[in-house]
This record gives sequence, C-alpha cells and structure tokens, in this order.
Amino acid sequence: MLCNKRGLTSIDVCQPQCRQSIIEIALNNNQNLNQKIPFRDQNYSGTKTRAREATLSRYTGVDLQSLQLSKEIARSHSGTLYRGRWQGTEIVARVLNIPEVTSRISRDFQVEFPALRIFASANICPVLAAVNQPPRLIIISQYMKYGSLFNVLHEQSADVIIDHTQAIRFAVDIARGMSFLHSIDPMILRYYLSSKHVVVDDDLSAKISMADTKFSFQEVGRLFSPAWMSPEALQRSPEKSNVRAADMWSFGIVLWELSTREVPFADLSPMEAGMKIALEGLRVQIPPGISRNLFRLINICLNEDPGRRPNFDQIIPILEKMA
Repeated sequence: MLCNKRGLTSIDVCQPQCRQSIIEIALNNNQNLNQKIPFRDQNYSGTKTRAREATLSRYTGVDLQSLQLSKEIARSHSGTLYRGRWQGTEIVARVLNIPEVTSRISRDFQVEFPALRIFASANICPVLAAVNQPPRLIIISQYMKYGSLFNVLHEQSADVIIDHTQAIRFAVDIARGMSFLHSIDPMILRYYLSSKHVVVDDDLSAKISMADTKFSFQEVGRLFSPAWMSPEALQRSPEKSNVRAADMWSFGIVLWELSTREVPFADLSPMEAGMKIALEGLRVQIPPGISRNLFRLINICLNEDPGRRPNFDQIIPILEKMA
C-alpha cells in the first residue's frame, strides 16, 4: 500500500470505524496489504522544497490593457467568462460580478487572490494573475479545452466518451488535487468541490479550478451548488465547519456523478435541494450496477458523521488500484 510522507499507509491512519471497509475494498482489488510502497512526491519537479510563500503571487496585479479578450464563453451568478490571451498564453478571464467595488473590497481582493496561485501540484489549475482596477476585478487562469468536468459529463458539446477507466482516472486526479489543497496552511476555506469547479485539460486530466474559489466579499451567505455540499456545510459557515470532512462528502457526490453520469437532484431547484439535504435528509440514491467497491467507497465518503469520513490520502491508493 502507498505510504504517506511519514511512512504510514491509509490503514495505519484511518479512523477505526472505516478501517475494515478500506481493508475489504483493498483486498477485493487484489491489493497486497503487507507491501508498502514508499511515498513519492506528485508535485512538479523542482518545487518539492519550495516554501509556501514561493507559490504565492508577488504581483500587485496586471494591467487590464495587457489582456486580449476575444470571446464571451459563459455567464453566471459569479461573473462573466471570456476567452483570450495574456503574455502569449491562451487564458480564461473571469470578470467578477460585484455590484460596487469599494476600496475595502479592492484591498481584500488584493490580499486574497495570491493564495490561489498554486503551482506546486499537477492536479490544480492555478490563478495566473488578477486585474484589480475598480470597478473591474478580474481573475486570469489557463484556458482548458474541455471546460468543466460538469460540461464533460453532462453536455454533448464536450464530445468526450467517458468509460469506467477514465471516470476513475478523473477521480484519482481530483483526489490528488484535493489532498494537496488540504495540505496548505492556512486552508483555503471557500473552494466548494463540485464537477462545476473541476476543469479538464486536453489530455483528459482533471484539475481543481482555483478560479472558482469564492472571495470573502463575494455573495456572502449565498450558495449556488448545494447539491454537492454536505448537510453540515449547508448549515454553517466555512469558519465553523470541518472543511476537510465537508470536501470528502462533496467528493462522494462527484464519485456518484462519475458513476451514474447524472446531475444530483436535477429535478429540484438549488434552494429546494439545499433545504432538503440540510433539513430533511435528502440523499443521492446509488443505483444497481455500480461495482461493489465503488459503492462502498461512495458510502464511506458520504458518512453522516463528518468525523468518520476518510481523508484524501487514505482513498488515493484505493482509487489508483481501481484504475
């Protein structure tokens, strides 16, 4: 089994309540529990010893005139997406939808956006730069050919065939990206994992989209994708929640989505879904036909007790074996 940096396997560090389930999944996938595979860094070469500050921006921002925006590609509650170029790179620019950009909002934006420039993981799509020129606040990230994972799974325009193997590869990529995100101190609190906030590159690798992180001043108290959120996260602010456990629930929903190719609670409005998940016990139903191991893994991720959910380091080796 794959070891972490301290030489411990997922079985060594998991909660007692889920240890037996993890052992059964591993054995069903013919995994040798006695063989320990040494930890290997998944980061880009040359960055493993880089201090956290070195992965953060020292930019004061870029000039709006340096962007060449060519085409509007999407519009949502959070802002408008444009395709374009910056410094010779094909990019996506998100113009944030902020009714009034006050001096305080501009200062908060300048403080918060550098934390999203994470270049030390192959499974994270970082914010490249930002424009802070009130009334315009713009986030710049790399253009991804296939857009979001949601688009790949549910929109015919993506023109990608996803078989079981590719679905598990997506899951491995997402788990690796989230594992790295959870290793950052202090944590980034307002990245809400869902298929809408994962992007897919032209080599069909999935990456956590840091451009989809909400800022502290952005849409305070409003949640637009509650179908992927845990019951406790729907009832508390990120500062008062176990964010790591809430992210694991969201990952369980993404696993369900990858397995069924369905949109969770598609027949309900976001408000209805959020209320029913938080207050009425609404949950996704796992249909017959899903492999027993994947069924068990989804259930482990969706444990009603946040303290009994695994962490990403524990499930990565299991997913890798499934792939």
